[in-house]
Amino acid sequence: MKRAIWITGCCVALATPVHADTTPLPEERAQGVQDIVVTAQRRSERLKDVAISAVVSSGDALASRNIGDVSGLTAIVPGLTAAETPYGTLVLTMRGVGFYESSLAGSSPIAAYVDEIPLPYTRMTAGSLMDVQRVEVLKGPQGTLYGQKSTGGAINFIANRPTDHLEAGLDVSLGRFMDNDMQGFVSGPVGGGVKLRLALRSHQSGDWQQSVSRKDTLGSARFLAARLLADWDASDRLKFQLSANGFRDKSDVQAFQATHFYPNNPLAVQPAELAALLTPPGNARLADWTPGKPFRRNNWFYQMALKGMLELSDRASFISVTAYNRYSGDQYMDPDGTSAEAGDTTQNGTIWAFSQEWRLQGAAGRLRYVVGANFAHDRIYDNTYYVVGEGSQANGIPGYNFRIGQTYSYQSSDTYAAFTDLSLALSERLTAQAGIRYTKQDRDFRGCLGDPGPIGNGLWARLFSFLYGTTIPLGGCTTINPATGFIGLFSDGLNEDNISWRTSLNYKPVPDMLVYLSVGRGYKSGSFSTVGGAITPQYAPARQESLMAYELGTKLTLLHRALQLNGALFYYDYSDKQFRGKILDPIFGSIEKLYNVPKSRVKGFELQANAVPMRGLSLNGNITYTDSRIRSFFPSLTPLATPTNLQGQSFELTPKWAFQTGVTLDQPMNERINGYIGIDLSYQSRTHGGYGGIREFTIDPYTLVDARVGVRDGEDRWRVQLWVRNLTDAYYWTNANYLGEFSYRQAGRPRTWGISASVRY
Repeated sequence: MKRAIWITGCCVALATPVHADTTPLPEERAQGVQDIVVTAQRRSERLKDVAISAVVSSGDALASRNIGDVSGLTAIVPGLTAAETPYGTLVLTMRGVGFYESSLAGSSPIAAYVDEIPLPYTRMTAGSLMDVQRVEVLKGPQGTLYGQKSTGGAINFIANRPTDHLEAGLDVSLGRFMDNDMQGFVSGPVGGGVKLRLALRSHQSGDWQQSVSRKDTLGSARFLAARLLADWDASDRLKFQLSANGFRDKSDVQAFQATHFYPNNPLAVQPAELAALLTPPGNARLADWTPGKPFRRNNWFYQMALKGMLELSDRASFISVTAYNRYSGDQYMDPDGTSAEAGDTTQNGTIWAFSQEWRLQGAAGRLRYVVGANFAHDRIYDNTYYVVGEGSQANGIPGYNFRIGQTYSYQSSDTYAAFTDLSLALSERLTAQAGIRYTKQDRDFRGCLGDPGPIGNGLWARLFSFLYGTTIPLGGCTTINPATGFIGLFSDGLNEDNISWRTSLNYKPVPDMLVYLSVGRGYKSGSFSTVGGAITPQYAPARQESLMAYELGTKLTLLHRALQLNGALFYYDYSDKQFRGKILDPIFGSIEKLYNVPKSRVKGFELQANAVPMRGLSLNGNITYTDSRIRSFFPSLTPLATPTNLQGQSFELTPKWAFQTGVTLDQPMNERINGYIGIDLSYQSRTHGGYGGIREFTIDPYTLVDARVGVRDGEDRWRVQLWVRNLTDAYYWTNANYLGEFSYRQAGRPRTWGISASVRY
C-alpha cells in the first residue's frame, strides 16, 4: 500500500507542478494569479521561472494571519517544522533536514537572510518578520549561493524599502491574554538622494500558562524591535543601502509539561522530585516550574550592514555586502517541567559574527552569471549554570551534596568561500544552469565542565577532588581525559573544506509551463557540542555532513492565469548526518554527545495549487510527503539511555505528511468598503522528538484551523478584522524529549482570538 501511494504521488507530481502562498492585491483578483518577482537566485525573476521549490508570502498576508515570528511560517510551509529546545534555541527542520542542537553555537542547516544579510544563528531571527515586503522560503540545498549552512534550504526576509514619497503606517492587534502587538513605520526622502525608513514593533502580553501544582502563572511577552533602513543614490550607477536591525526580548520562557519521571541516577533522587506533579494531557495552558524563580529572558541583538551596488554597465553590476551581528543571551529556564528544582538552568553567552561578500553579476548574450567570494568570522562564548535542589548527591556519596554546576565554552571560526552560478539559454525553451562553491572553515574550540566558584560553595571542586584523587581548585575545570588522566580545559580544532554544486535543466515546452531537473550536493559545517563535558569524548565534534539532492519539478499556469499548479519529486542521499545523542558516564549516567550517522535518505513529493476562479475569491492548497530513514546500522541510546539501533528509524521532527489549505473571499459591500472572510487549515502527521520508538517522545498528529473576518477600504488604506487562531482549541505539542529526570512536552498555544486594525497614510 505504501509503495502504491508513493508511485501514485510521483505520477501526479510529474503531471502537476511550487506555488506562492500570497494574498493578491485587490485590483489583481480580477486578473487571476499574478506573477511574483523573487530574488531567490540573487537576481530578480518570476517565481514560476525559477527551478527551485519555494513558498513565498507577502508581508500583508502574514500580518492578516497574525504570523509574527519564524515558527509561525510552519502554517504556510508544509514540510517545515519548528521546535524550541529546553534551552530556548529554535530548531528548524525542512524536508527532514535539521539539526537538533540547544547551544548558542548550534547552526541550523536552514539559512536565514534579511535583505541578503546573513543571520547565521537562529536566535538572531526573532525580529525578522517586522515590516517585511515578503518572505521567500526555498526548499532543498542552496549551498552554491547561500553557503554551507543551507543543506535544508533558505529563508529570505525581504524588508520594505524606503519610499520615494512620505508614507506611514500603523498596525495594532489586541488579543486573548492581554496580548497587544503594535507595529509602525514612517518612510520617505530626506534630501541629497537619501531615503529613510524607520520601523518599530512592541509585543506585550500577560501570562498564558498556569501551574499544575499551585496558583501561579507564567508566559508574558515583553519584546521590542526596531529597523532603520537608509538608501542613498550616490549617482546614477552607484547606490548604497545601510541597514540597522535590533531587538530586546525580556519575555518569560515557556514552561514545559512533565509527563514521566525517569531518574537518571536513582542514588541522587531528591524528595522534591518524588513529590512533583506531572502534567496531565489535554490542556495546553497547564505546565509547571520551580516557584519563586525569574524564568525569563534578557536577550538582545543588533545588526549593522552596508550594501553597495555599482552598475558597471547596463548588464553588469558589482555588489558588496558587509555585516556585523552581535547577540547577547541571558535567560533562566526550567527544562524539567515540574515544581522541583531538578534541572533549572541559567544560560548566558554572546555571539559576534562578521561577514563580507563581494560578487559580480550580470548578463552577456544568453548567459546570466553570478561570481563572488565570501568571508565570515564568528566568535561564541557560551556559559551555563545548572541548578539542582538540596540533597542532590553524586552516586550517593555522603557529604557531597551540591546545587550548582557550570559548563562553558569558547569557539571561533573563519570561513572562506568562492562561488559562481551560471545560467545559459540553450534555446528559447531550454536553459542549463550550474553553480559551484568552494568553502573552507577553520574552527577552534575550548570547553570545560567546571566548578562554579564561590556561588557553589566549592562543593563541585571537592566532589571531583574526591573522585579523581587530586585537588581541584575553586572555580577549576573538572573535565577529564580518560585515556591520559589529564584534568582541565579541553581544546580541539576542526578544519574542513568542501565543494558544493548544483546543476539543472529547465525546459519550457510552452510559455506557461516549466519542467526542471536538478542535481546537487550541499554541505553543513561541522560542530562542537557545548554540553557539560565530564569526559573529553563528550566534546568530540560532529564532522561536516553532506547531502546529494535530486529533484524533478514542474510549474504550470492554466485557465488564463486563474490556476497555478506546481509539483516536485525529491530524493536526498544523506551522508554523515549530524545528531545529538547520548553517552554513558560512570558519574552522571547518560549525558549528551554529538554523532554522525554514516548513511540516511529522504524521499518525497509536493503538490501545490493557487487559484483565483473569480473576482475576490482566492484558494490555495499544498501537500508534502516526506519519508525519512536512517540506513546505516548504528547502535545508539534513546533519550532514556536504553540501547537502540537507529537503522530503519525516521528522522526526529519530520512528519511524513503535511497539508495546508485556505480560502479567502473579498467582496465590495458598497462603493468604498469591502468585506472579507478567510479560513486556513493546516495538518501535520505523527512524528517524534527522540529516537527509539518510545511513546513519551511521540508527537501526535494535529490539525489547526485559523479564521478571520473583516472590512477594509477599497484601496486598502485601512482595515479592521476579527481573528481567531487554533479555532477548535486543539491540544498539540511541537517537541517531546527528556532532560534532567523527567520526560517533557512543549505544548502549542491554545485558542487565541482578538481584533486587529491597520492604517496607511
